[in-house]
Amino acid sequence: MPAGREPSVRSRGAPARLIAALGAMILPVAPAPARQEPAAYPMACHYVRTELDRQAYHCARRAGAMIRLAPAHAARLPFHHGLAEVAIPGLGWLWVRPDGLGLPVFTLDNGPDPFAQGLVRGRNAGKVAFYDRRLRRVLATPYDWAYPFNARGQALACTGCRSDGRAPASMVGGLWSLIDRHGRILEPPAARGGRAFTRYFGR
Repeated sequence: MPAGREPSVRSRGAPARLIAALGAMILPVAPAPARQEPAAYPMACHYVRTELDRQAYHCARRAGAMIRLAPAHAARLPFHHGLAEVAIPGLGWLWVRPDGLGLPVFTLDNGPDPFAQGLVRGRNAGKVAFYDRRLRRVLATPYDWAYPFNARGQALACTGCRSDGRAPASMVGGLWSLIDRHGRILEPPAARGGRAFTRYFGR
């Protein structure tokens, strides 16, 4: 700049305007979104036979025919042989894997149906189905109800049967068949007390 010459007003104000412009470009940081777990997992769970013997809310949600537990809840469950048991009020008992995927199963003696011959009873499209310990469906049937597979690999299954409404309940009416682990009929449908019952119970 030549000696004796004052800087112009424009040159003196440029840095200030630049700083103001840069400040206007800085947007406020949005707050972190609220946890979505209550909405994403609307179902309650009841933990049993553990130190967590209590009901927990916002624990699970439906995942097709299965149930998905919230990760925070699944991480707290005690697993035995790769599975844990959980009850869902209004739905019933589940066997749950460590990844939180749960299978609704039959109820037996106020607990989830135990595995018999490596299989557990559940439902598929409203009918009896059998699942393995990884909760994979290995046999879908057309039957309304069934006993577990016995040591000979036989299950007693019925169509048209119904609960007698007692506690503990018994299944009455309908036609009963004896099937193998592949669903093949070993004894054709007949009323209760026929050959299917005799073979299944070994009488």
